[in-house]
Amino acid sequence: MNNQGQKSGREATRRHLLEVFNRLMLEGDAPRPPVAKIIAEAGVSRSTFYDHFDGVEALLNESLAGLLGQIADCLTGLQTFQWLAWLVGHINGNRPMAREFLTGPRGERAEAELARAVSQRLEWEQDTRLAGILVGGTVIAALGAWVSGRIAASPQDMAASLHRSATAILDARP
Repeated sequence: MNNQGQKSGREATRRHLLEVFNRLMLEGDAPRPPVAKIIAEAGVSRSTFYDHFDGVEALLNESLAGLLGQIADCLTGLQTFQWLAWLVGHINGNRPMAREFLTGPRGERAEAELARAVSQRLEWEQDTRLAGILVGGTVIAALGAWVSGRIAASPQDMAASLHRSATAILDARP
């Protein structure tokens, strides 16, 4: 097998592990499925798992980065408002899990990841780091308050508020 075939096979295994992890997270009642369950469901060895990820926490980080990257796409105009509304609806449908990842110390991690993703999508513009931090902080704080019940709004209304807030922040840059 050539290097390209090895690389695509490696990427496919990594994606498969991430897909299994995401499914187990959504189906399970534990905040994080154990490695043993992930590898059993994925049909890979423990060494293959650790060849791709340092542990469940690394897998969790990549999963969260994927979701927040999609939100960043929506907030920076790379994806549609309808997709943002769907993502917010998905978060709403998984409120207990969302509370764990959008509030407290994990919320700080989510905020930093969203800020990084927004900045990355705006890298060719001015003041991207500050814009990313402002959008990330605003969006994660609002989502965290929403999934914790401190804000009452439908998923559609929440998505619209997030979109308007991000647009205002991004439009305020020089």
